[in-house]
Amino acid sequence: MARKTDKFPPLTVVSGGQDLLRRRFVAEVVSVQRAAGWDIIEVDGVLPGVVREAVNGDMFNPRETLAVVLSPESADLELLERHHTSQGALTTLLLHIEGEPDGRTKFGKAVKTIWASVHKNFPLPTEWKAPQVAIEFVQAEATRQGFQMPVALAQALMERSGTDLGVLAFEMQKILILAKLAGVTVVDVFHVKGGMAPIAEASVMPIVEALARQQPKKLLKALNAFYRTSRDDRSDLTIRISRLLASSITKWLQILSLDSMPPKAIAEELGVHPGFLENKLLPAARRWGKQGTIRLIADLAASERAVLNGAIDPWVVLTSRLLAACGTR
Repeated sequence: MARKTDKFPPLTVVSGGQDLLRRRFVAEVVSVQRAAGWDIIEVDGVLPGVVREAVNGDMFNPRETLAVVLSPESADLELLERHHTSQGALTTLLLHIEGEPDGRTKFGKAVKTIWASVHKNFPLPTEWKAPQVAIEFVQAEATRQGFQMPVALAQALMERSGTDLGVLAFEMQKILILAKLAGVTVVDVFHVKGGMAPIAEASVMPIVEALARQQPKKLLKALNAFYRTSRDDRSDLTIRISRLLASSITKWLQILSLDSMPPKAIAEELGVHPGFLENKLLPAARRWGKQGTIRLIADLAASERAVLNGAIDPWVVLTSRLLAACGTR
């Protein structure tokens, strides 16, 4: 059984407008304590009885417990203050505040004063600092996964996508997948462009839909229609469609990596409408599964390599790989 340390006092507070960093901090604390054998529960501060039960624990099964308290501003303040100074408590309360605490309230004042030493805050940067914070975040995301991201490309990504760290994190997921498939550790402009390729052309959507539903006949028809209406040569077309499709398929893979979260939270993490996630992205992700989506991404990368290696007809390589993937499901 894990023993309490100074790192996890009876009460910890996390807040801040940087949603991604705040949620990551909570997820990391939960992961560490779960690995240490603690029970993990989630309670709502608007239900005082539930919070009180979490503090008191289960007398018949005394175990170290991490209780993540949502909407803690509504919880019993006296109960929280008593628990903060308790000795030998088996339950650690992690008060998760979405945004900044209201300093005009008793709860907000407690966060700023008596709980200051156990308060982890992720504030939004000022408007003039936000671009630099975003650039540093992008480079840190690359480093965290074993890649290098030149500052010029990080800046270009920030200028194209904005300074929201959640959006940037998702863009980096796609970019780093492409870099990994290319077998490199330094991100270049091709990975950035490929990862950010938007699926904005109406003619691409039938291809995505047929692929999502694993319908090889409709997929072939959509690919042929796309080819007939395009002015690009077969090599440029292969790269173009590969990167457009990668934009959707990496979303499916991201969804599968977040399968422990509820759909609404996944939608927030990906920055997509919950209805679009539920009706389009989630069914496709579940239909293909993690191994299937990884295979599709590898097929797209192989098709691009066919272009770079001088294949006679890379469009045939792409088409045959996608049809084979659908046909073997």
